[in-house]
Amino acid sequence: MRTDLSFLSVVADGPDDYVIGNGETFVHVPGVAAAVVAALDGTRTAAEARARVLAERGVDVDVEAFVTGLDGAGLLRRPHRPPNLWDRIRPGHVAWFFSRPADAALLLLTGSALAAAVARPGVLPSPATLVWADSLAFTLAFAAGSWLLVLVHELGHIAAARSLGVRAELSLGTRMQFLVVQTRITGVWAVPRRARYRAHLAGMRVDWLLACACACVLYVAGPSGSPVARLIMVICLAQIAWQFLFFMRTDVYYAVANATGDKNLMADARAYLRGRRGGARRAGARRSVRVYAWFLVVGRALGLAFFAGYTVPVTVAICRRSLEELAGPGGWRPVAALAVVAAGWLLYLGILLRRRTGTTSIGANSGE
Repeated sequence: MRTDLSFLSVVADGPDDYVIGNGETFVHVPGVAAAVVAALDGTRTAAEARARVLAERGVDVDVEAFVTGLDGAGLLRRPHRPPNLWDRIRPGHVAWFFSRPADAALLLLTGSALAAAVARPGVLPSPATLVWADSLAFTLAFAAGSWLLVLVHELGHIAAARSLGVRAELSLGTRMQFLVVQTRITGVWAVPRRARYRAHLAGMRVDWLLACACACVLYVAGPSGSPVARLIMVICLAQIAWQFLFFMRTDVYYAVANATGDKNLMADARAYLRGRRGGARRAGARRSVRVYAWFLVVGRALGLAFFAGYTVPVTVAICRRSLEELAGPGGWRPVAALAVVAAGWLLYLGILLRRRTGTTSIGANSGE
């Protein structure tokens, strides 16, 4: 009986390292296993494929046992997934955004933004100048803007995935105690390793484009001429900073894991730390795993730094404006703004407490 595995993708991922998958499930295997998959193209029996691999590679492989193993991993079942909205996006619709002319335009925009920041330092955002409207209006605008720009960030990932012909799925998820919007692009393992960076970093590319565009707008309009541009700039820069907290599975984490070739970087690093804590030496751990393991150790401090440098100053700025309005004829609006802020903090603290007590939780922030 001839076995046909031609529907499986086979991608070289490093020296004697290949990724094979059916579009939903992927495993990494040595080169000889990839050769077996290539031989089982529907024209050979298992015995004939075994003979071919033995002749080409000098390795005698139990092909039938190998196929059984693939079946146990779920690789022999073609995934059946209902079509979604993003499937309508064809590679040609979005590939231009990642073309060389687009890269050149982004580089030019970056240079313009940096020049604007040097020529007019007031272009750079600060919490003290961020709140432009009454406290309630700004609080609602900030919340709506944050979620809208998170969605725009995720649309960048979706566009990148579809430009590579990879399926994308949008959903809510969690990173530690934070609630996040996330794009699932498992099929990116089926594309060459270098091409995966496009999908991993596309959200930050969109954030940076918007931040640079807003810097140019603020230069032309003056620091106080476009408060919406200032708000967009602050949120986008914060989203970029968030991605560098890659002790969680952020965009930068996936890019680092791809660069090092450690497909289970976080799990391997945690295992390494557990071994160190137990006094065992893990001599087999790769250098990249050891380095990342210590980043996990200091990651909590970096998370607190982001919290202290972004979340707290914005909250203080809103509360200060609300209290100023309470002293005047502000009516109910500053009270409502303080109530919204208090509700957000209570949600955050409640989620944090639930995580500390070991229950299932989601967080009070957003990002991918």
